[in-house]
Amino acid sequence: MAMCKWCNQDMKTADNCPANTIIKYPDDTQMMVSTQHFNEDDGRCYDCGIKHGYNHHPGCDAERCPKCGDQLISCGCLDDEI
Repeated sequence: MAMCKWCNQDMKTADNCPANTIIKYPDDTQMMVSTQHFNEDDGRCYDCGIKHGYNHHPGCDAERCPKCGDQLISCGCLDDEI
C-alpha cells in the first residue's frame, strides 16, 4: 500500500486526490490541474491509480500539464528558470 503524503489515501484505490487541484507556475500563473492521463486504458491511472477524469496524486508520471498538454513532470513549465 502506497499512501499519498498530501491526501493520506491509498494511491492505488483512491478515486481522487483532493490535495492536487491548482498548479502554480514560476511565472505566477495558476491553473486547475488536468484530469487527462497518458495511456488511458483500464479506468485508472497506470502510475498513481486515480480514476480517469479525477485529479492525480502530486508527482504522478501520467499527469498532463494544463499549460502545454505534455507530461507535467518533464515538460519544463514548472522549472524555476523562465
